[in-house]
Amino acid sequence: MNILGIHSGHDASYALITDGKLVSSIAVERFSRNKKDQILSRESLDKFLQGNGITLDDIDYITMGFWNKDYVDWMDIYSPLEVSYPFSQMGTYNKESIILNHLENYTNKVQETEFGYTLPWYIDRIQPPYSNSVVTGTYVLNLNCYIYGYNRMIPGFFVDHHMAHAASAYYTSPFNTAAVLTADGSMNDPENCSGYYIGEGNKLSQFREPGLMIGTFYDAATEFLGLGPGTIKAGVLMGLASYGKVSGHVKKHADEWLKPIWQRNSPVQDNQYIDWLFSQVTGKFPHIKGLRKEIQNGDGDAHFYQRKYQAVYNKGDYNMQEVMDHAANIQYLCERAMVMYSQQLFEETQAFNDGNLCLAGGVALNCNANFKVKVETGFDNIHFFPACGDDGISAGSALFVTHNVFNYPRVDYASNEIAYLGMDYDHQPANNSGYTAMPLDNSVIAQKLSEGQIVCWFQGRSELGPRALGNRSFVTDPRYLNMKDVLNSRVKYREWFRPFAPVVLNELKQEWFDMDFESPYMLYTVPCKRPQEIPSVAHIDNSSRVQTLTREHHPKFYNLIEEFYKVTGVPVVMNTSLNVKGEPIVETPEDAMKLFHESDVEVLVINDTMYFKNN
Repeated sequence: MNILGIHSGHDASYALITDGKLVSSIAVERFSRNKKDQILSRESLDKFLQGNGITLDDIDYITMGFWNKDYVDWMDIYSPLEVSYPFSQMGTYNKESIILNHLENYTNKVQETEFGYTLPWYIDRIQPPYSNSVVTGTYVLNLNCYIYGYNRMIPGFFVDHHMAHAASAYYTSPFNTAAVLTADGSMNDPENCSGYYIGEGNKLSQFREPGLMIGTFYDAATEFLGLGPGTIKAGVLMGLASYGKVSGHVKKHADEWLKPIWQRNSPVQDNQYIDWLFSQVTGKFPHIKGLRKEIQNGDGDAHFYQRKYQAVYNKGDYNMQEVMDHAANIQYLCERAMVMYSQQLFEETQAFNDGNLCLAGGVALNCNANFKVKVETGFDNIHFFPACGDDGISAGSALFVTHNVFNYPRVDYASNEIAYLGMDYDHQPANNSGYTAMPLDNSVIAQKLSEGQIVCWFQGRSELGPRALGNRSFVTDPRYLNMKDVLNSRVKYREWFRPFAPVVLNELKQEWFDMDFESPYMLYTVPCKRPQEIPSVAHIDNSSRVQTLTREHHPKFYNLIEEFYKVTGVPVVMNTSLNVKGEPIVETPEDAMKLFHESDVEVLVINDTMYFKNN
């Protein structure tokens, strides 16, 4: 049986489960070459299916973790709720209000609150209404899908967004029992931005919404600081935070500020809390320019709005120490929130979590916060799905249906089986520029690295998620102090403070980093023990976002680092994603050759062939 998972919205993606096992998943942006692409198309779907050797005729069921008809023009979706709760509107369960900042003077039925003013509106949602106790509701809805060009109706299921997040982490974990925390930004419905779950065997259920809003705040704060949209630029804030100093005021009040929304005597639709929290950290309120209509749902009465902001700071203000300090304060709040809520989850589920935690949602990409959860909570073991963000929703929805609806047995996934779920490419691209091509020799590549050269490293199936894990990477020597600046300014074309990650041979990790656990997906930031020896992968605070590598996880990449170790005595290389600013990570050999041709890089490796530019 083949189950196709799809997700539309930012980080749109596909996933395929065959006979109960997740065998492939990829973000649409890898095909379209549009960063954070939210548009599903027949073209991208066909590429995904063809890459897996099947057609749509081979699909038995479709699952969706989110859907908006504006993003899919080749599909009709029908549901038992279609008449009362059209899927084109995401359903309707209750009426809620959007909160507007007090700096704007609205006169249409405004209500003054502790933080500002409210303006009534309607929000459409599939999720059950907010509850601070046991959450009950339907998390799987039956649907039927008709895709134009195919004379068949495909049955399917709509899976709650956060349930899909939780499923992606739990069902790929080695745990038979685990607690699950989901946390992300929520755009227009910030009450729906977190969940507490418990998994046991095939069963995964939500028991409470914790009211954690840190993802929404982090995204908004990224925009307010002039760094760009939070869904795209949140990582910029995390990198900038290392250069700032956390204030005593923030440390003193953090726990109080981060209380769940029901303890704040605030409306559920709590955008005003986000503005207020930003003002507490920075002393400034964001300026609202108005409302942007996103969707008109067809009845003429209800609309889907998102506020338009004038950022408090301008693009480029990140060079100001003031902005760096704000970033540090915001990052501190994120770390503190994740520790607080993870520990609460541990205590509430201690009787049956076996010390196991699964983290999912976009906030789980915050490596600094993950490390704090690892060392400051009661959990012994933590598991991540590499695609923690919304690109993992397609896989999560399909996994939930596979195990909860069809009761397929759990699969024991190896780390490499869920790290590299993209398409496989075993061909070489056209060498129109006449670059010197030779069979791959890792000793030659290791020598080039030791001489300070940058290598474009392309292998097999593409990584799932935003982190390069050795199949789509720029690889360099971490011993060169200026290598970070060279990559940022001449190759990646991005901000000077953006950090780079080390990859270390797993058995030697404790000699170089303060960690006694594996990090195969580059989702922990840990203290670096020898920053003076590998300065280009050590942040200003002597921390590093580490990937640990075993030979079983990636034999070819492991062998390269092993050769580099022989040459230099350092079992660490510097690794960053194979892309330039504003573009997705390369997908095909042709993408890699194009980047190589246009970049200031001298060496390219594609599978078993290495290319050198002719001097």
